[in-house]
Amino acid sequence: MTTIMIVDDYVPSHRLMSFVLEQYGYVVVTALDGQQALHRLDSFPVDLVITDLTMPRMDGIELARAIRAHTRHAELPIIMITGSVKEQDEVKAAGVGVNSFLTKPVDSDDLINEIQRLLYPIPVRTIASSER
Repeated sequence: MTTIMIVDDYVPSHRLMSFVLEQYGYVVVTALDGQQALHRLDSFPVDLVITDLTMPRMDGIELARAIRAHTRHAELPIIMITGSVKEQDEVKAAGVGVNSFLTKPVDSDDLINEIQRLLYPIPVRTIASSER
């Protein structure tokens, strides 16, 4: 089973995203901020993290930076979701290794498409020179 961690300090967001993801067969683990998420990452095997940008104690940028610095989780796909439409936030997120940046309100189809794109990338076949 594919497990996704949702990190957001706004509980209604947890519930809505959890409901949508569970309808697609994903197992959901939640955390209220980046610090709680880091503790839970050590306890739950997670395949992808969805995090809000703005949270108390440890925001999404700090969380992404900490995930990338941790050898065990360095390759974990991260989707950042925020109500902010500031270009500098998207640039900061990309700078710390966030794979995808979505703005709220997020359409559930767009979220599922991003999750599937990150978890199940289409392999690119290269043609060897002998095949040409």
